This record gives sequence, structure tokens and C-alpha cells, in this order.
Amino acid sequence: MKFGTASKWGISALLVAALAGCGGGGSQESESPPAANPEAPGQTESAQGTTITVLTEGATNVGTGKLGDLLAPKEKELKEKGLDTAYTPGKKFPADTFGLHYQTIMHDLMKAKHIEVDMQDWGWGEPLIQKQTAGFLAKNMPDIIVGETQMNGFAQQGLLEPFPDDMADEIRKNVADAAWKPMEYNGKIYGIAAQPGVSSLFWNKDLVKQAGLDPEKAPATWAELAENVKKATEAGKGKFYGGGVYAGANFGGYLRYGALMTINGGAFAADGKPVFNSDANVETVALLQELNASNAPGLMVNTNEGAYFDAWYKGQLAYIIDGPWQSQQARDSKIDVGMAPIPMSPSGKAGNITIGAAFHSVPKDSKHKEAAFEYIRAMYSKDVQQLIADSNVRSPILKEIAESDTYKKEHPELYTHYQAMSGNVQGLPTFAKDNSKAWQIWGDAVVKALMTKGDAKAILDDAQKRAEGVTQ
Repeated sequence: MKFGTASKWGISALLVAALAGCGGGGSQESESPPAANPEAPGQTESAQGTTITVLTEGATNVGTGKLGDLLAPKEKELKEKGLDTAYTPGKKFPADTFGLHYQTIMHDLMKAKHIEVDMQDWGWGEPLIQKQTAGFLAKNMPDIIVGETQMNGFAQQGLLEPFPDDMADEIRKNVADAAWKPMEYNGKIYGIAAQPGVSSLFWNKDLVKQAGLDPEKAPATWAELAENVKKATEAGKGKFYGGGVYAGANFGGYLRYGALMTINGGAFAADGKPVFNSDANVETVALLQELNASNAPGLMVNTNEGAYFDAWYKGQLAYIIDGPWQSQQARDSKIDVGMAPIPMSPSGKAGNITIGAAFHSVPKDSKHKEAAFEYIRAMYSKDVQQLIADSNVRSPILKEIAESDTYKKEHPELYTHYQAMSGNVQGLPTFAKDNSKAWQIWGDAVVKALMTKGDAKAILDDAQKRAEGVTQ
């Protein structure tokens, strides 16, 4: 999405926004970050012959240090676990070897440009945001940073380098919207995710069939979804429930049911200001209330999202809304799973929220910006995107691969996911002031509406008033 023209708030406010990150374990200390690039001070004129520092993330993490030194030990580790570490483009491979293959390709592409990569691990979630905030304040940053919910706020603050115009034009033409639109601000692109997710509807075909419903047919409307969830709960008689969507007062919840809000024309914020009590939001919360009424008490709003998804993997939920990884992970849990676009509200239009999107950006304080952008170009290269296509966990973002007849034939469900990555795809917004407090007010209001079955409009009106008090 294109960010609004929110009034700029001081960089010190980012220390408060550190609490806005998507959930992640680990320490909460606000320690200073390690030196970003002690071996190569100053801006080089050429990208070649350069060492850049890059933050690691999740599935692609193979360790810290010089990337070329990490690959052989990682391969040895995987082989000792009995895994086949060979990869041939166009062929499937063990999921646990994805990080090795991804970083091997990146290393080879960078080596061809005479660029060496030094991987650093600053964690994820709140610890990562705190370290990044400290790094910005100290003007001591890696050449490429990574993150999720915090990244658009960094862009609005002018802390990130805009992508070169020719690169941005290339991305707009050749790359799926979900990979870059959440990082577009005032006509410039400030970040990209190589394998972002957006949410889809998944269902356990066995449970749906037990409820007397067609296991091959997805509910197309909110009314159908609510009715199917109710029927599944009635059929389960306490052994399984209808499910629907996780709605906890945390970013795990906001990212998932935020897709329903987007479809219905609602939003969390506009121009950095809360818009909690819009008619579209009230309608969405009313749907959540209806779904919650057909579920085990407290499950949809459990503060630990793991409890909700444990119930799904144990075959206790008929429907869930989640990211594309469920297509494979549900099968790994022996669930005969169906996958379809999220049902539409009566006046809704296709839309979504990015989830599990690791956006990579170049800080203004990067010492090797040209080389850093070469690294980002490699992320959406054909070699990397073919690997992502072969993983069958995420959709590739490169249109050339995702829209090919081969991909459509071999990955029909994930092609459906790819289609959902186009158009009105947004990231979670950053509030102009007291970001974490504003989010907590929203989350608490939704939980209250679901647990008390109270008047959604009155509850959101109150939340709007309180949020305006902390964000003005």
C-alpha cells in the first residue's frame, strides 16, 4: 500500500514503536548493535570488491559470519541428519535444506559481482526492532536490514534509502505487488520481500465432510463461512470446532483478521491516525463475534497463537485463515487440506495483508549502498525465485515464473496464493505516536467484543476515543 502523509514523529519515538514488532522470542534488552561493517568504512564508488553486512532471517539463516565460510559446515550438518542436500532447479527438495540452497545461490550471484557477504543475526520481533532503533540513533547500521511490521515506519522516518528509479520500475513491472507495495511511500520503494505471504482460507476436508458439507467446495461469502463454522461446531460435539481465524490481541491476530478488514474496505489507521470505529471495521468485528460463538471458549483470542494452531494441527478446527505455508504444513500433519481465497463480505473487494514477509531494505547509513542493491536485485532473480517455487511453501514473486504454465500446473494451490498477492495488498500501518499503545487499545477492544458479545460499535467507539488520546 502507499503510506499516507502522516506527520513525522521524532526518531526517539521509534523506541516506543519497538513494541510494535510481530511476536518473537528472546531477550527484551535494548543493547547496542554490533559494529555494522568495521572492515570497510566509507562509501565505495563501485559495488565490486566490497564486503556488505546483511541481517539474517528465519528460513534462510545458515549462521553468522562470512557467507562463503558458512555453506560447507551447514551442508555437512544437514547430511549428518540424513538429508539429501542436492538441488536441481525444477525439482522438489527437503524443506530443511531450503536455507542452504537459498544462501548458496545468493553467495554465487554475489561472488560473480565480486561482493562478499557478512551475515549478522540481530534476532527477530521486539529484540530486533530495539537493536535496529539503537543502530539508527548511533548511525551504526548494517548495509541491509530486515524486518516485518516495523519497516514501513522506518521508511516514513526517512531512515531508509529509496530504491534506484530504474530498479523500482523493474520491480513494479516484473514482481508481485505483495513483495513491495507495503514498502512504497510517496512514490518510492524502500524494501522488498523475496517470499512474502498473504492469507488464504484453509479447511480440514475430513471435518467439513463430517459436518455434512462439501469438502471440495470453499465458502465464498462471510455468511457461508459463518454458517459452515457453526455446522462444523455442532457436528463436532466438543471434539472439534468450526474455527475461522485467530483474533488474539497481538500481531499474530492483526495480521490474520486484518485481511478480512481489508476485504471489507476497513483499516486500522489512515495517515497514521486510528480509524477503529468505521462501519467496515464494525462489520468485521461482528463477523469475528459470530465465528467466536462457534468455537471453544477463549481459543480464538488466546494470547498465545500457538494454542490456536495446535488445535488446527491436531484436527480440532475445520477452518482457518493463515499464510501459504499451511498448504504444505497441514499435509505434513496428515490433514487432507483445501485452500481457497478468503470469502468476500457483501460489499467487499479482493484485498489482503502481508504475513510472514521479511522485507529487506538499505539504511541511509549503509556504507555500501550500490553493493547492497545488487544483493536485493539477486533476491528477485530467476535463480532465487525458481528455488522458492520448487519449495512448495511460498509463491515466487517473479511474474515470469509464477505465471508460467508449468507453475500453474505443478502448484495449483500456491498459484491461487500468488494471485492473492496482486492488487490491494497492504502491510500493517504505523501509528504517528505511541504506536504500541494504539495497537493495544485496538486489540483489547476486539477481545472485549468477542468475549463479552457486547455492542461492537460502542466498543470500537470507545477504543477510537482512547486511541485518539494517545496518538494526537
